[in-house]
Amino acid sequence: MIAVTLFLVRLLKKPIQWLGGDFVQIEILLRTKLTLDFRNTPSAFQTSGRKKQTLMTQFFFYAVYGLLLAAVLYSINDLLLGLTIFFSVLVVLLAMTIISEFTTVIFDSRDNNILLPRPLNNRTLLLSRLLHIQFYMGYIALALALFPGIAIAIKVKGIAVLMYFLAVLLSTWLTLIFTTFIYFLISKKVEGERFKDIVTYVQVIMGILIFAGYQLLPRIMDTNVLNNTVMKIHWWTYLYPPSWLAALVKTGEYSGITLQVLLLAALAVILPISGAVLLIRFMSIGFENILGEAVVESALPVSNNGAKGFRSTTVRNLICVSDTEKAGWNLAVATTKRDRKFKQSVYPYFGFMFVFAIVILKPDLKNLLASLQAMNGFSKFFFITIIGFAGSTAVSQLPYTDMPEAAWIYLALPLQEHSHLLSGAVKSMLVRFFLPVYLIITVPALWLWGLKTLPQILLGGFGIVLLILIPLLLQNMVLPFTQIREMQRKGMNSLIAIFSMILVAVLAGLLYLSSTFPEWITYLISAFALGLMILFFRMLRKRKFVPTKMYQ
Repeated sequence: MIAVTLFLVRLLKKPIQWLGGDFVQIEILLRTKLTLDFRNTPSAFQTSGRKKQTLMTQFFFYAVYGLLLAAVLYSINDLLLGLTIFFSVLVVLLAMTIISEFTTVIFDSRDNNILLPRPLNNRTLLLSRLLHIQFYMGYIALALALFPGIAIAIKVKGIAVLMYFLAVLLSTWLTLIFTTFIYFLISKKVEGERFKDIVTYVQVIMGILIFAGYQLLPRIMDTNVLNNTVMKIHWWTYLYPPSWLAALVKTGEYSGITLQVLLLAALAVILPISGAVLLIRFMSIGFENILGEAVVESALPVSNNGAKGFRSTTVRNLICVSDTEKAGWNLAVATTKRDRKFKQSVYPYFGFMFVFAIVILKPDLKNLLASLQAMNGFSKFFFITIIGFAGSTAVSQLPYTDMPEAAWIYLALPLQEHSHLLSGAVKSMLVRFFLPVYLIITVPALWLWGLKTLPQILLGGFGIVLLILIPLLLQNMVLPFTQIREMQRKGMNSLIAIFSMILVAVLAGLLYLSSTFPEWITYLISAFALGLMILFFRMLRKRKFVPTKMYQ
């Protein structure tokens, strides 16, 4: 797989050199990065044993999702319209993946001490980072585009299939270039710590906007009308990248090709190339300075004083059962407060859940209060659980760090109960990210739907915590901040989110079912769920960790 990637990169030797990159250095950097990626143990399927199996599993699940896109594409009669919708979905998924998972790779500062003192120019360094990301993005895009490509081959004659896969390749590069371009614009205006803070905020905002458009726009459209509509090209079509890519495929149909279609197709080729030239040849100046300013967040002081610190200490002492568990709590809180990559992975999900709330509630803005109060049972319980489940992301990010070598402290300390560190860290994440959000949504929920929903809200809270704890007990969980953030983890978060939504829907269905029972039965089930939660934490504290495998 690495050999195939390097072969494809060699085909781009002349363009890379023309962009100002040192091809020999880029090839060495890319080979080294991919070799390191494939040497590490896969994260999401830790029992699978090999990186290749993880990639193939990701490819399979994305291909299944692509099968759904193929059905939509095949049902729309107008090829240009169907492809515009398909590439809109593809670009959105790619952009969300880059924003939530790959931004840290672009500005990765872990190898500064090795690379920055070397005779390595800005363009070479940036190109190596972009090609590294493009390797994984290409696999995701290819999996999503596989079955829609078969649908294109069935519907269309000529070389449209070849043009289709070319457009898919251009869509990944265009999305990557555009996202990086925005980050570089920000870096030209601000520096240092403020730049990293703004990047985090931009990630959250862009992720929410992209996700909102992806979720809301299809619901505005009428499916029956859409299937028989012919897309008309307006002035604003030239500003919409998915329409460029659709027009490029349209040119391979040999029919219905107009001057407007040719202009759009030209944009699909010219803009990715010109964007790469602008970004790499001109905007990459000072890229090593941006990396140099990315000091290790762990060196930053974290204040923990005043009334807030007192409240945090009180809660910690109340729910932690041992000094070791309190130490795990303190470690998790102190580390996550200053780890921007942790924030970049966790914070966007709260925005995504807010968009889901709008999608689920579908309120009538003309009579907002009445429409909310008239919601059916399943919708309101699904809304409650999905907002609360956003806090689970913080727990899933606990193992990851940029400095796994610091985990030697676990071996040096005379600890017999290493698992207490993990249970304390999990409790701190639940208190910091799950509990406040769930309490916030409880107040409007009780106001809108009355005290009769209180038993379901209570049961829902315990249920969400159980959904968070069960995977920890089933998988090969490691201690906090012992696993390096490697590229082999990328692409799995979207799949995990899909399965999480299924579990949330099941929990919402159980809450709706419990609403048909007398309240005392729901309270009894809640007490049982609380008992299970205490039992699961006790089981978690009894987990054994092999000292030689705490960090790898």
